[in-house]
Amino acid sequence: MSPTHVAMGFPAIPGVPLPDGILTPFYDYDLGPRFNYNDLSGVVTMQPPPIRQVLPTLVPRVDADGNETTGVASVLHQVPLGTYTGWNTVASGFYKGRIRTNTGSFIPFARTRAERLASGDPRPSLEERYTSHENYVANVRAAAERLVRGRYLLQDDADRLIAQAEASKVLK
Repeated sequence: MSPTHVAMGFPAIPGVPLPDGILTPFYDYDLGPRFNYNDLSGVVTMQPPPIRQVLPTLVPRVDADGNETTGVASVLHQVPLGTYTGWNTVASGFYKGRIRTNTGSFIPFARTRAERLASGDPRPSLEERYTSHENYVANVRAAAERLVRGRYLLQDDADRLIAQAEASKVLK
């Protein structure tokens, strides 16, 4: 998928920048005939190196919450409390709106339907998703058990995630 909100299916969340145009392009440089690209050895003979091409940047498709749909979904992705992105932007200053390197972001869901409607957030609230704290914990337990059965999660880690959900203030 190309890195645009339309191609990805990323929702328009009030106050959250869209991913369009913020990813750093990946350049294919010509470092000269004596440079071995396979193992990054040799001698760079062209300085500054000209750009041969800009390689396409591909990103995964996301669901209606803005969470990725590919790969093995963690408990946090199966029972989300918000949108988890692999990108983030600089909030202020000279680089405002540009991509922050090596950082992701978390955009929490509204707690109630009323809060969600007041803010214009298209994503269902915690209340709409889970209805109660007990139901949230039951969802975490079910997701953790599925991952343990599939051998993607150790039982100790599942137990810890369930205990954290029980101790959390989600819908309390």
